[in-house]
Amino acid sequence: MAISLYSKVILKIKQKFGKDKDFNEVAKGGSQAFIINLIGLGTGYLFVILVSRIYKSSSAEIYGQYVLVTLLLRIGSILTRFGTDTTMLQLTAGFSTKKLWGNIIDVNKKLLKLMFAFGVVVTLLVVLFYKQWGALLKLPGTMILITAPFIIPMALGLFYSQSLRGLKQISVSTFLRSSALPILNFVLLPVFLIFVSRKSPFFNDLPSYTFFASIVITAILGWYYWNKAERTAGSERNYDVEQSRTSRVLFNASYPLLLAESMIFIGTWVDQLLLGVMGTPADVGIFNVCVKYAMVASLSLQAVNTISAPKFSEYFFKKDYQGLAQNVQKTTKMIFWTTIPIVVLYFVFPKFLLGIFGSSFTPGWIAFIILAFGALVNVMTGSVGTLLQMTGHQKVLQNILLVSIIIEVGLNVILIPLYGVTGAAIASTFCSCLKNLVMAYYVKKYFNFNSIYLFGL
Repeated sequence: MAISLYSKVILKIKQKFGKDKDFNEVAKGGSQAFIINLIGLGTGYLFVILVSRIYKSSSAEIYGQYVLVTLLLRIGSILTRFGTDTTMLQLTAGFSTKKLWGNIIDVNKKLLKLMFAFGVVVTLLVVLFYKQWGALLKLPGTMILITAPFIIPMALGLFYSQSLRGLKQISVSTFLRSSALPILNFVLLPVFLIFVSRKSPFFNDLPSYTFFASIVITAILGWYYWNKAERTAGSERNYDVEQSRTSRVLFNASYPLLLAESMIFIGTWVDQLLLGVMGTPADVGIFNVCVKYAMVASLSLQAVNTISAPKFSEYFFKKDYQGLAQNVQKTTKMIFWTTIPIVVLYFVFPKFLLGIFGSSFTPGWIAFIILAFGALVNVMTGSVGTLLQMTGHQKVLQNILLVSIIIEVGLNVILIPLYGVTGAAIASTFCSCLKNLVMAYYVKKYFNFNSIYLFGL
């Protein structure tokens, strides 16, 4: 029903804007990404419910431990990718418009070599300092050692996702990036339960083990779809020497993108990390469920960002700033109106929605409302972060995110000991609103148009 309602909204907006080819492309690709993201998020919720049914009163703690394991993998994956996946996205989007498949394959091989080199270093660092990681995240040292080998496969799956995104294979890219892991996780957990009894010492760690298996399968799928895309290109392997990139040039291009992505990640996960350090795994589990709900409110924005990133790169390559402005303003309006009903639902029924996952999650209802407000401001400003990143302004984005993170860490350190999960939500929402409004200001400064939409004002 939600998918059908969303499709109707998209159809009405497309009719209103007429035969705008670029907008229709974003709307079509965004709709595909929305549906796939929705399936992934929905399955993620089902996974939490499954965990709550299996582990009963200890579900928030068990789920919190699982979240901390995934957090370690996400940190390792970001450092391993080192911005190479975003560089691949940018170059693939640009080269594909000129049908330079030879250049695409060349940079793909060079970036993969860089990524694997970083991955080996990151994995060794996790293994060498496993006791310190265990103490920081309140996880057993053996779990850290088991987790380490899966850092490179996770990075590989995300790298292929961005590569396919540059080719505008939105459905496959979105599936690999957002939906493959939760779907596989949900399917594999009951399978693992067949072979592991409740008395087994591995029983409480089963959610993490299913995640490891899901990572490997996703990486294999990414490799398969990328090689399929290469085979589809056939003999069309045009190569422009002037457009070639050395490994050093690719490294220099990736480094700022690593910083930008790292800061986005830290801004998203720092609250949960600090809750794990200063609070309990149960706090992490409750907050993560609240964040999952907030992600649903931002689903339209995420879907549009998926197709908008290569479109922004195209506009920038062609220096079509007027088309860029029209695209951003129209999509922001679409995102806003598809989000409002969800946020209203959150404001009215917070306890009921959290209670779906079990009574151990309902104490986070105030944090839930606060995060929902932050999600509303996020969609109101539109795809400003993606726009700055894909148009050569990643250093400005990097500085905005750095200041935001410093403030967020400070607020979390102050507020978590006082208010727990609610304190983390306050810190997260304040900084999310701040950084999005500042990014909107810089979009206005650089491109001379307003990206913010609020009921047409």
